[in-house]
Amino acid sequence: MITADRRPTRRLVPVTALSLLLAGGAVPAGAAVEDETLDLTLLATTDVHGHVYNWDYFADGPYEDSEDILGLTRVASVVQDVRAAQGEESVVVLDNGDAIQGTPLTYYYGMGDGADDVLSGALTHPMAQAFNHIGYDAQVVGNHEYNYGLEMLAAYDEDLDAPLLGANVLEAGTDEPYHEPYTLIERTIDGEQVTVGVIGLVTPGVRYWDKQHVEGVLDFQDMVTAAQRWVPVVEAQADVVVVLAHTGEGNVANEDYDPALLPEDVINNIAYFAPGIDVLVAGHSHEDVPQQVYTNIEGDPVLMTQPSSWARSVTETSLTLVPEGDGWQVDWSQANAPTAVAHYGSETEEDPALAEALREEHETTVDYVNTPVAQSVTELPAATSRYEDTPIIDFINHVQAQTVDAALEGTEYADATVISQASPFSRTAVFPEGEVTIRDIASLYIYENTLRAVELTGAQLQDYLEYSARYFAQVAEGAEFDPETGTNAAYPDRPDGVPDYNYDVVSGLEYYIDISQPVGERIVDLSYPDGTPVGDDDVFVMALNNYRQSGGGAFPHVAEAPVVYDELLEIRQLLIDRASERGVIDPVDFAAENWWLVTAADQVPVDPTPQPTEPAEPTQEPTTAPTPTGAPSPTADVPAPGGPGGRLPETGAGTTAGLAGTALLLLVGAGAVLATRRRVQG
Repeated sequence: MITADRRPTRRLVPVTALSLLLAGGAVPAGAAVEDETLDLTLLATTDVHGHVYNWDYFADGPYEDSEDILGLTRVASVVQDVRAAQGEESVVVLDNGDAIQGTPLTYYYGMGDGADDVLSGALTHPMAQAFNHIGYDAQVVGNHEYNYGLEMLAAYDEDLDAPLLGANVLEAGTDEPYHEPYTLIERTIDGEQVTVGVIGLVTPGVRYWDKQHVEGVLDFQDMVTAAQRWVPVVEAQADVVVVLAHTGEGNVANEDYDPALLPEDVINNIAYFAPGIDVLVAGHSHEDVPQQVYTNIEGDPVLMTQPSSWARSVTETSLTLVPEGDGWQVDWSQANAPTAVAHYGSETEEDPALAEALREEHETTVDYVNTPVAQSVTELPAATSRYEDTPIIDFINHVQAQTVDAALEGTEYADATVISQASPFSRTAVFPEGEVTIRDIASLYIYENTLRAVELTGAQLQDYLEYSARYFAQVAEGAEFDPETGTNAAYPDRPDGVPDYNYDVVSGLEYYIDISQPVGERIVDLSYPDGTPVGDDDVFVMALNNYRQSGGGAFPHVAEAPVVYDELLEIRQLLIDRASERGVIDPVDFAAENWWLVTAADQVPVDPTPQPTEPAEPTQEPTTAPTPTGAPSPTADVPAPGGPGGRLPETGAGTTAGLAGTALLLLVGAGAVLATRRRVQG
């Protein structure tokens, strides 16, 4: 349980002549009908994720759905209009984090070929250019600000005109903030001086999501604890206290809150435990909540606003300020209580000046993503990947497993069974038949994750797959599976449903998922490709992304498992390099149908008892591990890891149609067999 010191309330209802008369009091001579008030407007964005333009780099065209019209070029127009209406001094513009990651534009200048110019100072970071053009007054670091390392974050910070805040980000082993904890913004409104204090907080999950960048350098303090530390400091100096909190609505009740657990989403807990806050700007969860009012521990109201992500909206918070001593405070009387509304991108036009300012960087990015890398022999869609085994996800797992398998040659894990994990990040990604570009691969693998590998036992792997299978809603035995209702199951810790990126499939072994069973009892017949059951004590090396290995998604065992591979190679670049060096994307080279969804036990084929096999020898000597991103990649083939002996089974599957026997997983009736199990010797 966390507590807060009680302090006298700062809330004040302005006294008017009318209220005195109604109360039976005398009206002082010369009393005004209403005390002097000032109007202050806060404009906020959050989770912009590199969206300067209303442009979908993956589709190579503008967003056209009215709900998705977006971008800072439209935010700029809203800011200009509000400043013109309210007066520039009356408007404060804020961003709530996750700005420099999320599109090919930010990738190209954060990790790609344009990064060196940003780091050297030859080019101002494109996102800093955009925020500076609009004239932001303060920003907070989001968790994705750390994705490209502290050197790139420092370069971005240096390029910003506004302060980049982070009160709960501490220099490792100290209580000293690494970023500025807060800033004081001075305004002259109607001739009166007003001070707006802004504190920045970021969700502490960075400590494991970007462990490779921050471990031993930064500590991430509980957000509520940091708010309790800094709100009184800022409140003593400011008329209005605003907290930029890169965190969403939490699911921990205030009476159960434990700061030692460093929860990810705590906006409600910050509002309650840190009295003195006037306005909270939320984010991280990509929700659209223009206005919500909380009540703090002292019984006072706190306004929360969360703009829509990707610069789809700007929220406008209107505050009426009334005198308090020598300063001002927010008026919460019924007539003047704060309000927040959203301005959406679809309601305005883009600012041509900002559009022109970044035209060169935008066009460079468009050229980059449209670079051809290979020819695909058939169309490979990702639309059904969340509920059936598809070749396009097999491509990810194949490249990851081969990369790890090659790197382990000559080590104690050289003979290990290498398996791989991947998630269906996108429902719209597709490798078209014919020319495949960087854009196509980037639309499949949308994150800048790096590749790692860990050692797991068979029992741990069973737990891992059971946890992944909670993604599916339970159905009646033998029921027909409906993809529209059967995925993204909701739980207390995921009230909005388990997202697609937290459903993992594993290659190199075979298994069934019986969704008629309760969570924890769904993985059936986990075995090697030759049919040998996986033993609890069997040892595997699993290739996986750094987000998952660092604890992202709370999958069991992997965060504590021994890390046996980590060369900081970016997975998306590995996919691009592999496609480019081969020149052809052909499912026969990598597709291996190895998992199936069923709704009854009798839909799992029963095979004769398999004969144990000795690990097969590789058919070809592996090459050395791929070189780092941007350097030439090896072109020699390596044996495909997976089952016993480190080789994937030969499937004989040549086209998408040949692999689509369970395509829609629509169970025609109870007892229908979804797929025929294929046992192939490794």
